[in-house]
Amino acid sequence: MKTFIFDLYNTLAEIHTDEHDVKSWTSIVRYFAERGAAADEKTLIELYDKGWDRHLSELARSSEYEYPEGDICEVYRYMAESVGIKLTAAELRECAVIARRASLRTFGLFDGIKELFAELRGYGAKLYLLSNAQSVFTVDELKEIGLYGEFDGMLLSSDHGCRKPDRAYFGILFDKYKLDKSDAVMVGDDPENDGKGARDFGIAFVLADGGAAAHRNELIALAERA
Repeated sequence: MKTFIFDLYNTLAEIHTDEHDVKSWTSIVRYFAERGAAADEKTLIELYDKGWDRHLSELARSSEYEYPEGDICEVYRYMAESVGIKLTAAELRECAVIARRASLRTFGLFDGIKELFAELRGYGAKLYLLSNAQSVFTVDELKEIGLYGEFDGMLLSSDHGCRKPDRAYFGILFDKYKLDKSDAVMVGDDPENDGKGARDFGIAFVLADGGAAAHRNELIALAERA
């Protein structure tokens, strides 16, 4: 196989976030206060959860996709308006980035990923990224761990309105980059989003629990196939 499609989080990069820790929201409490809104951390956690529920429920009614993806900035818009302020588009993006950084507990590239990529490319493989992710902060995170620019193509779900395991999301990737199903494998840590999505779309799947590099031998064996 020559087409390797990777998930990002906990496949290439180890990550753990905690959006329900009050410490994750102190910076947003301060951000809102500077703009005239009084709200505590617990209130913001409740609004964050409610905002996502409302946003995804609305999308479920209106979207053409089976698994629609939301835009986290719309959640922050709801949160801000719920405490009596209106934020610009730039401020909403800033909120998303600030809160994301505050919620991170673990984040970093798995050992051996760059080496794995080099080996796969040595066999003529093309590498793609298909991630359920919010581009407002994921692009910067890719740059931080040195993976931005390392792919032959990439899709982030917030840019396309759908997410794995939606077959449509896989279809967007394959149509955009003219990929061949018979020569492709999805590599990811999630049996539902990555595994079911790949099988429903009709491509091979490798469960990369513990990170893709931990499954080097299996992936290299696939790359060696004509």
